[in-house]
Amino acid sequence: MNTINTHYRLSHRIQDEAFSLEQAGQCNLYIALSQKAIRLAVANAERNKFVVLEDYELITVFSPVQVAEQLRLIGQENELLQEQNWNLVRVSVSNPHFTLVPETLYDPAYQQEYLKLHSDFNPAQDKVLSYRHSGLEAMNIFAMDGALYQALKALYPERPTQVVHLTSTLIRSMLHQTPRTNLRSMYAFIERNYVTLLVIGPGGLEFCNIFHYVSPEDFIYYIIFIMQEQKMNPEQETITVWGDITHDSSLFHILQKYIRQIRLGKKPADTEYSYKFHDMFEHRYFELYSLHLCE
Repeated sequence: MNTINTHYRLSHRIQDEAFSLEQAGQCNLYIALSQKAIRLAVANAERNKFVVLEDYELITVFSPVQVAEQLRLIGQENELLQEQNWNLVRVSVSNPHFTLVPETLYDPAYQQEYLKLHSDFNPAQDKVLSYRHSGLEAMNIFAMDGALYQALKALYPERPTQVVHLTSTLIRSMLHQTPRTNLRSMYAFIERNYVTLLVIGPGGLEFCNIFHYVSPEDFIYYIIFIMQEQKMNPEQETITVWGDITHDSSLFHILQKYIRQIRLGKKPADTEYSYKFHDMFEHRYFELYSLHLCE
C-alpha cells in the first residue's frame, strides 16, 4: 500500500477581512509552483487589489512528482484551491526548462525541437507549453512535469487554467516597471538553489537564464560570470534583487562582497495591496504579484 506523506507547512498567510469566497467570480487566483514552495494569491480583478496570500513551504521534497503529491494534499484542505468559480486561474512553474524564440521563427509543431536545443527535459514525461510575449515579439517555450501538470488539471477539471513559466512573469513585470534609460542593468530573482538573472538595456530584454547553485560561492560565481559576459563591471553596477533573500543571509553578504551596489526590489507598481501586505518585505513574493501582469 502506497502512503503519501505530508511534507509541507503553511509558513505565511494573510487575508483581508473584506474578502470572502463569494467574491471569487470577480477575483483571480494565482499559483506559483516550485520545488521548494507552493504559493497562492488572490487579487480582486475589479479593484485591481491583492487581498490574500498563502505560502506553503515544501519540506524534504526532491522531485516534481513529489511537488504534485503535495499540491494534491494541499488541495484537499485548502478552500482557495477547492473553489471553482474564479474569474481566472493563472499558474507559474519554476524550473530550468525554457527557451525564448522569436515569434517570426516560431512554429507550434516544433515546440519540442526548440526546447531540446536548450534543455534536457523528458519529452515522454513532460508537458511542453508556450507563452506569447507580445511586447518582445517572442515565444517562451517551456516544459512542465507531466505529473504536476495532471495534478493541476485535476484541481480544475471543468475550466481552463493558464500556465506560464517563471521567467515570463519576471520578464513581464521587470519590463513593466523598469524605466527606459541608456543604461544596462542586471536583475536577479532568488529562490532556494536557483537564481534567475536578467539584463535589461535601452532596447529591452538582452539576457535571461536560470542557474542552479548549491553554495553562496556558486551563487556569486554565476552573477559575476554573466556580468563579465555582458561586459558589465561588478564594481560599478547596481544589481536589483527579489525573492528569498534577507539582509542577514549568506547570499546577501557575498553579494555585498563582490557587487558595488545592491538594491532590494519592490512590489509591482500599478497594483493595489491590502493593508495587511504592508508589513512584508517589498522584495518577497515578486513571482506571485507578477502573475497579475501576464496576459
